[in-house]
Amino acid sequence: MITMEPTGDNTLKLRVSGKLDEGDFQKIGAEVDQLIRMRGQVKLLIDATDFTGWASMHAASKHFAFVRDHHKKIEKIALIAGHEWQHWIAGMAGVFVHPELKVFDKDELAAAESWLGQKRAA
Repeated sequence: MITMEPTGDNTLKLRVSGKLDEGDFQKIGAEVDQLIRMRGQVKLLIDATDFTGWASMHAASKHFAFVRDHHKKIEKIALIAGHEWQHWIAGMAGVFVHPELKVFDKDELAAAESWLGQKRAA
């Protein structure tokens, strides 16, 4: 499941929990697209401490398609990781996606929020 809440003019907090299914990306897609139309590029704070994977390969495919379609419209991503494997997945993803991506441990929420407020490195 993915829940979303705006936390600033162009910042969204996404909480990802359990196993994701393909419908999760349809639910948030319209809201993310609306914010992008209103604000231009957005910043994401993704709390993945309770994320355990994908319900199916189709769900993972939908997730990767969502990232492919939106990554150029995202300025920065702060990922709060709850599992070691999330660190290395984020490291691999950082090679392929446009936004600046930084991973924080679950006790570093304040640091993640502070980092998102900084301007993007040139």
